[in-house]
Amino acid sequence: MNLADHLLKSEALTPQQLEEAVRHQQKCGGFLAESLLELNLLTPEGLTRLMPAYPPIPHAFEQLGVPKWLLAQLLLKHAYFMESFSCLDMAQALKLPEHLVEVLIEYLKEKRFLNAKSRNGLAKGSAVMSIMLRYSISELGKGHAEMCMDLNSYAGPAPVSLNDYWEWVESQTIHREKVDKKRLQEACAEYVYAEELLDKVGPAINSGRAMFLFGPSGNGKTVLARCIGEAFEEPIFIPYALYVHGQIVRLYDEVNHRPADAPPEAPRHDERWVRCHRPLVIAGGEMTEDNMELKYNPTLKYYEAPHHLRANNGVYIIDDFGRQKVSPQQLLNRWMFPLETRQDFLSLRTGQQFAVPFDQLIIFCTNLNPYSLADEAFLRRIRHKIYIGYVSPDQFVEIFQRTCKQHGLEYDQEMIRYLLARYYVQVSRPLCACHPRDLLEMVLDRARYFGREPQLTIQELDNACQNYFVKALGITDYDALPQPPPSPWQVWEGQKAIVLPQNCR
Repeated sequence: MNLADHLLKSEALTPQQLEEAVRHQQKCGGFLAESLLELNLLTPEGLTRLMPAYPPIPHAFEQLGVPKWLLAQLLLKHAYFMESFSCLDMAQALKLPEHLVEVLIEYLKEKRFLNAKSRNGLAKGSAVMSIMLRYSISELGKGHAEMCMDLNSYAGPAPVSLNDYWEWVESQTIHREKVDKKRLQEACAEYVYAEELLDKVGPAINSGRAMFLFGPSGNGKTVLARCIGEAFEEPIFIPYALYVHGQIVRLYDEVNHRPADAPPEAPRHDERWVRCHRPLVIAGGEMTEDNMELKYNPTLKYYEAPHHLRANNGVYIIDDFGRQKVSPQQLLNRWMFPLETRQDFLSLRTGQQFAVPFDQLIIFCTNLNPYSLADEAFLRRIRHKIYIGYVSPDQFVEIFQRTCKQHGLEYDQEMIRYLLARYYVQVSRPLCACHPRDLLEMVLDRARYFGREPQLTIQELDNACQNYFVKALGITDYDALPQPPPSPWQVWEGQKAIVLPQNCR
């Protein structure tokens, strides 16, 4: 039952009100639930009460939304790889209730595709016998299973219907969960970010709109994007696979989908859905135009979902935007419509098209100028464009202290003074957030090589810096530089002097 039918059956809306909401949805795009809230036909609390908290257990084949013949074929493919199995074994493999699996087994027995192996000493027709009875695939069944696998070799849990998937994506949309200041600070607690920056990011998260994080590399854009993904706490349900026009689309992905433990009091639910944390999917320089479409596996004969479908109800990070194998213009043109309407259209190799929900918080991270990547029309659709620049001296020192503690190195105030004066002030080098980690890891690498305890000394810092930094234009030898000035308490960033913090003077 979809949301509209559910609202009418529960008498939460009149047919006239529902018609008004549908017209608004068609005009403005997005989900029906959003239109109901915008028109004040329902409150967020009321909508939450009307939506089920867990996918209900199906009690009949009609409630599965998947043809019975497909489930029978799927059972037979599982049986092909099993020496023998019980009804419970197959129910666990298909993620279906046992009473429905029993019906499928009886159907396949009548077709002589399965053989029953009775246990001695059990009364025929008894409940115990039904549980303990084991089955194996017959020679006739093997031939039919091989024919099925020639058409589609998917042999995983039973899929869910596209309609059911739409309903659940809408009911657990990422726009429903709000992240407050405290939660964002907790998610970023391991890292050093200015409070003003987080106060810009927070409203952008709650808008649910795509955002641009841009600025020089090495200053925490990708890390911040990951923290945004960690800030969401509500679990969601993700299906193992979708059934679309007679085809299987594998959706659940062990890499991007992290199962979430259910509370002890949680009721049983339809096991074709996995309780997960909200997805956090990252696409980097390897992203191609094909990654935005269904991927048909010609060997296995089924489809793999594209990245943005796997990221539904979660966060989708496009890292190093502008450096993908697909050009920025191709990517932006492909997503212009989905970003506006919150739905996308995918195509099967048969030419059939179908609509899927497009419900992610998309974060573009780049160290390139946004205006060199996209035109004004696309940038208008990315509401929030947040600059993440070089860190301040205070932040640099704090990162250095935290990294020393993390690696068991004794923090030495004189060493940070020397580092800043010699390798930043004298060569007008900006302060990057990644430098303390990278330099200290090089100190540790050198200590491991020589088999000694790591220590923070001038010699070790010199070795690390001279191996790490590309020498500035005109500098061939750092040792030839003049000695640090008597009071090197200013780092120059362009024409602006930044006074170093008191704790490293």
